[in-house]
Amino acid sequence: MVRPLRISGKCTTYGRVNVLEEALYGFLHQDYEGWNELVIVNDYPLQTLHFEHPKVRIYNLNETFDIIGNKENFTIDKCEGDIIAVMDDDDVALSNHLSNINKYWKDDTNLMHWNQALFYNGPNATKIAPVGNSGIVFSKRVWEEIGRSPIENAGGDMTFVVTIHNLGRSKVALAAPPDEEVGWMYRWGGIQNVYHQSGKGTDTPDRMNIVERNKMHVERLRKQGQIPIGDIQLNPHWDHDYVDIRRRAAIENKKK
Repeated sequence: MVRPLRISGKCTTYGRVNVLEEALYGFLHQDYEGWNELVIVNDYPLQTLHFEHPKVRIYNLNETFDIIGNKENFTIDKCEGDIIAVMDDDDVALSNHLSNINKYWKDDTNLMHWNQALFYNGPNATKIAPVGNSGIVFSKRVWEEIGRSPIENAGGDMTFVVTIHNLGRSKVALAAPPDEEVGWMYRWGGIQNVYHQSGKGTDTPDRMNIVERNKMHVERLRKQGQIPIGDIQLNPHWDHDYVDIRRRAAIENKKK
């Protein structure tokens, strides 16, 4: 594969401007010199997001996808890179994240997991450890070969990675940068409006699916005045010094 890699950051969002702005800030401050972009897909009809930048494209949709897998496939379709990096709206990429992808990706890699990343529960990182399917990186080619992302809700990410693993474990990279060079931060809690589909449980016949449950959750927050609506000009920024948080986490790791 030609280096440097052509990397597309894939970012889906729904009513979470506060964390999306932090994710966007992280992307804009990457030190990577190769071709890269961030594709943001917003299917919360009450918000129209705006941000002008040559490396950022935002798709504002008037209807919410009924299944998460359909939203995933729409977003990946819009990505122009050869490599797709999952850059969730509620997680943080430090400045060397894309450079780390280029460094640890092998020519025959189909999928990459982070065996070294920051768990953040606010106000500090709680550990440096593997983060499973958070921030996975995969080739667009293999996404097409396996028939694209599964048309599933909660659990679809697991189906996706297992399918790729089954193509050959030797083609799955486990990236483990040194503590002080970790570039991906997985945020589980400690910040307003951070929640994960895996934390909402799988769909069952006796309740609404996860998309409908998430709609209800966001609507409650909107009525409480916690979510803005209408035209929104994104203001990329960090609410915390995540570089210093990584530094302190690396120091604590060395004490163990």
